Parts: sequence; C-alpha cells; structure tokens
Amino acid sequence: MTGNEIYKKIFDEAFRYLRSFEGIDDNVISRHLNDWENTKPESFLDLYTEMLVSISNKRNMKNTIGPIENIRPYLEDFSPKRIVERYDGDWEELFNTIKNNYDPPGRMEIDNPRSYWVIFCKSIISSSDFFSRFSNLEEFDKFVSQFYLNEYTRVALPLLLEKEIFGLGFILACDFLKENGYPKFIKPDTHTKKIFEGTGISDSDSDYDIFKDLIRFCEDIDELPYRVDKLFGLIGSGHFYLDEIKIDTDPDGFIEKINQKIENGIFESEKNSIEENTVYPETVQVVDDLPPSKSILDKIRDAILKFLERFRR
Repeated sequence: MTGNEIYKKIFDEAFRYLRSFEGIDDNVISRHLNDWENTKPESFLDLYTEMLVSISNKRNMKNTIGPIENIRPYLEDFSPKRIVERYDGDWEELFNTIKNNYDPPGRMEIDNPRSYWVIFCKSIISSSDFFSRFSNLEEFDKFVSQFYLNEYTRVALPLLLEKEIFGLGFILACDFLKENGYPKFIKPDTHTKKIFEGTGISDSDSDYDIFKDLIRFCEDIDELPYRVDKLFGLIGSGHFYLDEIKIDTDPDGFIEKINQKIENGIFESEKNSIEENTVYPETVQVVDDLPPSKSILDKIRDAILKFLERFRR
C-alpha cells in the first residue's frame, strides 16, 4: 500500500471515528468541513475588519481591547486607505485618539511596549498600510491565488503576512486566511499538530514544517486543506460549534488506533474504509488562477514582486 493510500485510509478513519458518536452523522460533519463557503467576507472592508479581529485573538488581547466595533469611529469605518491618510503611520497618534475618546476594558499605557493597546495600535498601522495596497476584494483574491502552486508557495503567504503586519504571527496569519474564504490554507494548531506528529505524518514539531506536511497530505489524497484541518480539529476538540454539540473525543485513542492499523497491516486488508451506502460529504473544488508554464521560483518571485511594486507607487 502506497503512502497516498494510507493517507486516504487515515482520512476515512477520521470520518468513521467521529460518526461513532451519538448525534454525529455525515451531514453534521459536512457542515463544518464546508463552512468556509459561509465565512468569506462580502467586501474588502469586511476582510480588513476580520484581519483586525484576527490580530485581537492574540492570547487574551480581547479582554483588554474589547469589541472591535467599539473603535470603528477612530478607524475610519475600518477603511485601510483612510486609516493611512488620517494617521500617516503614527501609531502613537492612533493610540491617543482612542484613549481620549474610548473607555476600554483594559488599561492603556503608551510607555509600556508590552501593553496590548500598544501592540494593537502598531498592528493597525502596519495592517492598514499593507491592505491599502489593494483596491478591492477581487484584487486581493488574485494576489492570494498566486501562492496556491504547492506547499512552498502556500507557506510563503502567511510568512509574508507575519513580516508585514506587526504582532500577527504565523499561526494567526494562517487562521486569518483559512477562516476568511481561502480554504487552501490551514492552521497548524495544537490538535492538528498532535495528530500529525502522533501518526507519523509529520516528523517535526515546527509550525512551518507541519504546515507543509499538511498541504502535502491534502494534495496526496486530493482533499481541500480546510476540510482536512477541520476534520482533525474536530477530533481534537470535539466541538461541533455550528450545531452546538460537544462530544468527549479521545485524540490519543484515535492516534493509537491509527498506528495499530498501520503496524498490523489492517489498512491493507480493508477493501473499503467507508460503507458503500454512505454518502461521502462532497469536496468543493477551488479553481487555481495560475499560469501553467512558469517554474515554482518564478511564480513565488512574481507574486512577491507584484506586491512590492505597490510600495514604490
């Protein structure tokens, strides 16, 4: 049995494991695995707002910042271009504007570099500068699609966002892309990393390496990364949030079961891992917008150069 076939068996086994719990069927699982269709922002301003939400998800920052909506008046209705025009890169001016007009749940200390408000204001300035380079949602979509080629180009985009946007970080950058209509990205969170390391799919504990290994896994079984990420995440958390269902999953037990099947050759003897009468949740295909003739390095270079050209205007 090839590695690809084993990967497919692991994916199918994950479905079977979740379906073994009362109240969990293919429809429940499918709703969560295809939820990306419902989360894509309708406008570019909505997308930028979600970036600010992603930044505020950093540790306990929300407890200090409060709801993002409360500072809309000082962020030009979340328009990145107008934020750039109003504050001209000055995070301290933004900080003082908010402090003078808003009573947040957490203290605002401009001289404390570790203050969440200092970090958040710097993040707003850098993120607005980045997003102001795009005219609309379609233009940003096209920019993202240039990174779809393989695991190396794919991982380059969250790394770029991490560098461009202060305080975002690689994991939050991955989560922003994955949860805002770009299902070919994943977030190597605790649950996914545990399963991938535990079953030997990845031999690294690095977020960077696990991201690439997860993308390879998805390509080998011809599955959308969002679906794979979500499936293993559900095994890890047991939280089916769309249906308000919480089940008591055992990730360690799942990993042990997979390893036993691999070691004992049980996957080899299984003709079909899912019953013939089971309706398998449909995989949604995402069309790549990539020219076919260029090399990998050319495509990475072109995508980044096109973005950097905006800073020279």
